[in-house]
Amino acid sequence: MIKYHKDIGFKEDDVILAQSLIDRLKDRPFIFSKHSIGQLSEENEAETIGKRIIGYTLNWDNVFELAIDNGRIEKIGFRIPFKDRDIIFIVNREKIIVTLWTNDKMDGHFTLNPLHYAEVK
Repeated sequence: MIKYHKDIGFKEDDVILAQSLIDRLKDRPFIFSKHSIGQLSEENEAETIGKRIIGYTLNWDNVFELAIDNGRIEKIGFRIPFKDRDIIFIVNREKIIVTLWTNDKMDGHFTLNPLHYAEVK
């Protein structure tokens, strides 16, 4: 699986595929994986964060990461505002939240490792 980050760049064709997948998933309910429920339970405002996610409508403007396998979008990473933090979560093609966490709004991606992501050529 190849991952792309918005700060490094997305392929134009992948953007079109991701937007199409987002449109297809918009009206489906979120499903929390066991892993994401465990992560959510570790957050201070777990119930409020869960409600924020459930009430969120997928939006391309909040995408920060795409994971692609054989030309197919497999996972999409979203970063949405939440009080003085942001909620970050990854959904798969079935709108299952596979992982989630919160991060400081002022996080400037100082820890972003470009080696984890492909470059657009």
